[in-house]
Amino acid sequence: MRSRIDRWVYRTVAVCALLAGLAVHHNHTTQPCPDLGAAGMCVSISLES
Repeated sequence: MRSRIDRWVYRTVAVCALLAGLAVHHNHTTQPCPDLGAAGMCVSISLES
């Protein structure tokens, strides 16, 4: 029983990681920007207020 739960957890983590990777790739290709932060999100480093 434990091995079945372990396999389910590993598969769930793998699927979530795959989906997160696809989301990062999609975000980077649809909204490219020169300054990338976490997960491919655009980060503004301008100091203007």
